[in-house]
Amino acid sequence: MEPQMNTDERRSSIVNRQSSIIFVLFVLFVVDTGGCSYATRNALPPRIKSIAVPVFANKTYIGEYTRKLEVEVTEAVRNAFIQAGELKLAGREDADLILEGSVTKLDREILRNDRFGDPAEVRLTVRARMSVYDVKEAKYLLKDQLVTNAEKKEESGVYNLRRGESEAIGRQKAIEDLGRMIARRVTERW
Repeated sequence: MEPQMNTDERRSSIVNRQSSIIFVLFVLFVVDTGGCSYATRNALPPRIKSIAVPVFANKTYIGEYTRKLEVEVTEAVRNAFIQAGELKLAGREDADLILEGSVTKLDREILRNDRFGDPAEVRLTVRARMSVYDVKEAKYLLKDQLVTNAEKKEESGVYNLRRGESEAIGRQKAIEDLGRMIARRVTERW
């Protein structure tokens, strides 16, 4: 004959069993979803931690020279790397990667005219060529690739004259988007 369990012992036994079941379910959940997690960082090799971004060349002189465009694009690219936080900015001597680029063209495209035939909405497209050199491997990872601000976003660089927006607003949007596109192209290569 088995000894009788009092009420407290019975409750303790039930609680222990429930705790064990919850623990097992938790472990199964963690093991099951471990491979499905979302990573916020790109898969850069651990040896690559910094990038040098010297001032871009301005080759817009072929068509219409755009003063200081290369400086604005360089600043936008540097800001994009700072905001992403995946690669630190460094000088050429200390960097793992060197990003070289040139701004080749600034296009203006009229998207819409008003009823008088005057431009109402305009898109600015900034085109640049970029190369990424891996210092430690002594080779180019990307060579002379064309990048534009309008690759992924059609509204990039668009400004509306009827709403009082100036070309400076469209230019700023286009340059910021180009900077993000270049930074993304470098980090997504992996």
